[in-house]
Amino acid sequence: MTIKVRLSGEPDEIEELVAHLCEGFEVAGGDRAYPNRGSLGVRVYLEVRPRGDQPPKRRVPGERVNPSHEEIEP
Repeated sequence: MTIKVRLSGEPDEIEELVAHLCEGFEVAGGDRAYPNRGSLGVRVYLEVRPRGDQPPKRRVPGERVNPSHEEIEP
């Protein structure tokens, strides 16, 4: 399973986050930063996947939440 990720922010903060991700995941990319259009900072594209030496985690079913239809107590 590979997940594609786009990070946007300050270059030093992105570099710190990528280093942290590398501790628990195989990370490809992140070696090139692109200036954000219309805002400050940069963006970086990564491909992240679990390390091969870690057992697969059990999948947990997701639940859709629609914030515009919150339950209102009487």
